Amino acid sequence: MAETQPLNALREKPRNPWLAMVLSLVAVGLGQVYNGQWRKGVGFYVAEIILALFMILFWADFAAMLLCVSILLGYNLFAAGEAFATARRLSGYTLKPCNRWWVYLLCLAVSLGSGAVFEQIVKGWFFMAYQVPSASMLPTIRVGDHFMVEVLEPGDALERGEIVIFSLPETNGRDFVKRVVGLPGETVEIRERKVFIDGTPLNEPYVFHSKEDFLPLRDTFGPVVLGPDEYFLMGDNREDSYDSRWLGPVRRERITGRAGYIYLPGDLDAPDWADRLGAPLR
Repeated sequence: MAETQPLNALREKPRNPWLAMVLSLVAVGLGQVYNGQWRKGVGFYVAEIILALFMILFWADFAAMLLCVSILLGYNLFAAGEAFATARRLSGYTLKPCNRWWVYLLCLAVSLGSGAVFEQIVKGWFFMAYQVPSASMLPTIRVGDHFMVEVLEPGDALERGEIVIFSLPETNGRDFVKRVVGLPGETVEIRERKVFIDGTPLNEPYVFHSKEDFLPLRDTFGPVVLGPDEYFLMGDNREDSYDSRWLGPVRRERITGRAGYIYLPGDLDAPDWADRLGAPLR
């Protein structure tokens, strides 16, 4: 007569350290759940969310952003290492209620869902990431540059020379990247490519002229008096920019963000690539 195994023996299943580590890398805390330590897994997960939300406050500076990303990466590696080490120590492990496929799937879904919510929170309240598809802001922003944008609140003031993001209803919500040239209440005029504010020529060291030909419709404008809530916005590449010369003044409510810094230059083969990495957009 064959011997029957105890019920606990049938439910014993040793933990795979490598699987525990991989699961934790996929979703923080999932490796701990796999090890039967669901409370520890929840703790790792909640701590990561709190840490990430706190670190958003420092993303306005490139060096601080890199430090925050490094800390988060280190935290994830620590959680994965802890799951690996714990799985190695477990012997004669008996399956627990949390060791079900649907529990793992639920943890993964919560992780992915919270990541999507976190992304929307960042984009709506703090920062947005943009990539430039055109040459209208040369040489300050080159084609393909990735840069960080601070989300503006309705009451945030703008200064001349700042690079901003805006959209207009007539352009189907398309986002534009331009520089603030004229402020509310000022008189803006362009004479032979030179911008005048209230009759005084504006010093613009960032301006780039990509063409030598003179076009009256492009190189002369105004004068026009800006309203109390209007801004005159132009691209640095004056001969290749669709801006307030054609779109007209932009109301403050349509300006949604202020450019911060380049976090990934588009021209990876350029000799000055390293110098432009993290460069503030001024």
